[in-house]
Amino acid sequence: MPEALSEVKEVARRLGAPVVKRGHRTISSIQKEYKRPVLLVKNDLNLVLYTLQGQKLFFHPGLFKIRLLNYLRGGKESLIEAMDLKKGERVLDCNLGLAQDALMAAFVSKVPVLGLEKEPVIYEIVKRGLERFKPKGKLKVAEFAFKLVKPKLADNLLFLKELPSNSFDVVYFSPMFIKPKWRDGVMMPFREVAVKDFVSEETLKEAERVAKKRVVIKVNKGVKELFPYLSNYSSLKSSGRVEYLFKDT
Repeated sequence: MPEALSEVKEVARRLGAPVVKRGHRTISSIQKEYKRPVLLVKNDLNLVLYTLQGQKLFFHPGLFKIRLLNYLRGGKESLIEAMDLKKGERVLDCNLGLAQDALMAAFVSKVPVLGLEKEPVIYEIVKRGLERFKPKGKLKVAEFAFKLVKPKLADNLLFLKELPSNSFDVVYFSPMFIKPKWRDGVMMPFREVAVKDFVSEETLKEAERVAKKRVVIKVNKGVKELFPYLSNYSSLKSSGRVEYLFKDT
C-alpha cells in the first residue's frame, strides 16, 4: 500500500529509525538483528510497539471506559473531583501517556485538553490512536472527547516556562508511579518505554504560575512524604492505590 509505505517513512524520519520491510519475518527476528524495539505500522495505519521485554504497546481507551461509565452513573470521578473541573475550563496535561486522564478531562470540560508527551514513540502512538479510534457501544457518548485531546511532543518544564501566567485553569501531572507494589499488565509495556522523571520543584513552581485555578498531581499513596516540596499540597484519597495531590493557586 503506497499510503502505508509513505506513513512508515514519515514516522521513521521523525523518530530517526531505520525502515525495515517485514515480509515473512517475525518481530523477534527483527529485534534480534537490530537490538531495538520494533514499531509496526499496521494496515489500518495504527502503530504497535514491540518492546525488547516482549511487551506490546498500542493505543486503547483502557480504564477510561470504566471510569466514564461510573461517572455517568454516579456523577463523581476522583480525577474530576481533584481538579474541581467545570465545563469550559482548560486543562494542561503535562504527562499525556495513553491519554486516559486527558480524555476524562475533555469529556467533562467540553473544551480542548492539551497533552504534553516527552517520549516520541508514545507521542506517535497516541496521536495516531486518538485520530483513528472509533468509539463503539456505550463509549460512543464520549466520541467528541477523542477529538478534543490535543497531543504535543514536549518537555513539560520547558513548555511551561514559555507559557504566560494563568494560561490554563488546571495544570495536571501524572508521573510514573514510584516503586509500584503491583504488576499491572496494562501498564507494563508503558512503564518500559515511558519517561520516569518525577515532577521537580522547579516544574511545580512553573505550573503554579501557569495555573489560574489549581495544580493537581496523581501519585501512588505514600509518595507525598518522600518530597518535602509537596508539603503544602492537599491530598484527595481515591479507591485503591492512588491519591491526588492538589494546590489552589
